[in-house]
Amino acid sequence: MGAIGWEALLKTDAPPECTLVRAFFSTYDRADERLLVEHALPLFLKLGHEPAGDEAERQYFLIELDRRLRQMHDRIVVVSSNAREEPVEQDGGDSAYQWIWRSIRHLTVGSRGRAVQHSKLWLLHWSSPDGPDYLEIVVSSANLTLAALKGQLQSAWRTLITLKPQRSDARLSTWGILPSFVRELAISAGDGQNLDPFLELLARGECPESITFVASVPGVHSRAVLRRTPWGAAGLAKIAPAGNGAAGASITTPYVGSWGAETLRRWCGNFGGTTERLELVWIEKSHPWQRCWLLPKNTLRSLLEAGASILRLGRDPADSDRSDAFHVRHRQADDRWSHAKLYHFRRGNSRRLLVTSANFSMAAWGREDEQGALTIENFELGVSVEQTDWPFEHLEPFDDEKDIATVADLGTRSSPLISWGSATWNGEVIRIECRCGSPSEVSGELRAGGETDPVARWTSVGADGLCRADMQYSGPWLPPFVVELTCRDECLRLPVFDERELEDRENTLLPEVDTALLQALGDQLLFEEYGGRTAAEDPAETADAIDDLAFPEDGDDETPDGSRSESYAVPAFVLARRHLAVVDSWADAVKELSRRQPDDFRRKHLRRDGELLVEAFRRQSERDRTAGPTGALGAGLAAEELAIRLKHFPEC
Repeated sequence: MGAIGWEALLKTDAPPECTLVRAFFSTYDRADERLLVEHALPLFLKLGHEPAGDEAERQYFLIELDRRLRQMHDRIVVVSSNAREEPVEQDGGDSAYQWIWRSIRHLTVGSRGRAVQHSKLWLLHWSSPDGPDYLEIVVSSANLTLAALKGQLQSAWRTLITLKPQRSDARLSTWGILPSFVRELAISAGDGQNLDPFLELLARGECPESITFVASVPGVHSRAVLRRTPWGAAGLAKIAPAGNGAAGASITTPYVGSWGAETLRRWCGNFGGTTERLELVWIEKSHPWQRCWLLPKNTLRSLLEAGASILRLGRDPADSDRSDAFHVRHRQADDRWSHAKLYHFRRGNSRRLLVTSANFSMAAWGREDEQGALTIENFELGVSVEQTDWPFEHLEPFDDEKDIATVADLGTRSSPLISWGSATWNGEVIRIECRCGSPSEVSGELRAGGETDPVARWTSVGADGLCRADMQYSGPWLPPFVVELTCRDECLRLPVFDERELEDRENTLLPEVDTALLQALGDQLLFEEYGGRTAAEDPAETADAIDDLAFPEDGDDETPDGSRSESYAVPAFVLARRHLAVVDSWADAVKELSRRQPDDFRRKHLRRDGELLVEAFRRQSERDRTAGPTGALGAGLAAEELAIRLKHFPEC
């Protein structure tokens, strides 16, 4: 294993020629729309326009993003939680961007019972035009929020796997507990098949050597179950360092739960360790992170009584002698606080590093009873690697335990009345489902534009507070287009996922974009996608995109000096070549996709793009006609050529 790196989390290792085919993200907090729209999606979808440009550039960006999301409809999935465990920094949510959820599937856990989604897993499927497909996997401590990526230090593991053309059960088995974790996450999110495509991707690639996944799923797991599927602390046996003698563990997490001496002993026993060889990296009371790092006083007392060591992690922007760095590139002036979750296991010369979402709490690892069963509250995921580096080897124990930052208690973990919900629309009916602790008190309303419509009738679905309502709605999609559920003083907002056909979704209005210019802007971006001229900086220029070509009016066949022009139509040929080049680029894309993947989902979008290009060229022909009759010839020819090619479009 190489040395620990220091780099941005929001990046990709996929080759630059690759395009994103499918993506999955799990996060504790609901993903920030602003983070997705202005940072993550432009990166992963490789957009050509910028969200922070001037007004014209921003409108092009929004149209381009909406177009790409329509192409990726239901191929990007985000799973989050409603319940809370640790302090939350809310930053970046933006109601202006809620329209993205009509194309991105947003799921929450809890459909089968109380659950907290705390894992941070990214699965990115990349396709290369001339090479293999890739699966990029990221396991980290980072939520999909601006606060997490800008204001916190995170731990992460990343790999890029080359995929085989065909799946294999043998390859799937190399991933250990990871496939079972993904299945359990899908079931808790209310759709057992929604994440199946990502399991199929795992079956097309092999897990890297010396990599072991450690996962937790909510529930009560008997000893017999844990022998088959070692969830939570039971999985630590799989990553225990080889060798003789008791194993040791060093831990750094920003949140420590309530532990007693006996529960600490049992946790250490899972990897063959002892509490005397347990180290917790922690901070002092004056540390700038003290409001974000939580350690209960009773847990500190249990750790000390059990013989564990509490190591002092210093941080003083004004004094380098009192500051301990995570990495040689960790600047003293860096004011981000650590949200990293790292566990370093050691025995003799053997070392294992666990990069995980799991805090040091029984909610994450499980509470073991006398029969050896584990009760786990959270979904957690980590990856263990062979790693000798540990940035905190030099730390010393506190001289005085009174200097250790603690809190009196952690309070009661929130248990929302509405623990799960979903809303989908097929163009006629909005189906709303939720799980509520008091189903008789749940109510809801649809917010579409400035109008609100109440949910009239709820039906109980089985036990455990599951409810369903079917609401008739055949009007237009109008932002914010959300269902607001209420139970007592609690409110849950559900973005409505748009399940209509592609052609119906195309006509949906896009907030913030000038509707008078929407068609012209969309046409220019469509041409641009297939090699046409870059969209004009000023949307008003789209109607005058050929002004740089001099088209004579009818009968005007003389040059400025009075002589006859022998090439008055040259500008028309130049423009025709530009338009026909777009047609050729589209045709090449069809040919390439047919050669590589005859059943690829992009085939449907390529055909639809061809139809849209025909319409766009006809509109462009009318715009070009303003510069003279000959100016309209190129776009007209391109429309005719495309219409012919569409008749011979290769079907699956």
